[in-house]
Amino acid sequence: MDVQALVGWNVARLRSKLRISQGELATLATIIDQSYISGLETGKRNPTAVVLMLISSALGVQVGELFSTIGAPREIVDGPVEIRSSRSRKQ
Repeated sequence: MDVQALVGWNVARLRSKLRISQGELATLATIIDQSYISGLETGKRNPTAVVLMLISSALGVQVGELFSTIGAPREIVDGPVEIRSSRSRKQ
């Protein structure tokens, strides 16, 4: 399972459901900018627990909803757990 992609997919899904832009979500989450939301939604960001709390609060959902596999694309859900760190991308 590609955890970062799953979180990003859920953030995009929930944001779209609220009909708000990435910039609006970033503003609601207070310490995040639009480019961070974009990177998160594309699975390129590995958010901290604090960021997950801010985003889930801004979206009006529990943090666990960001990890929901219900309706997620197979390519995200199938396979082993995959967690990328920014450190491994730089090497």
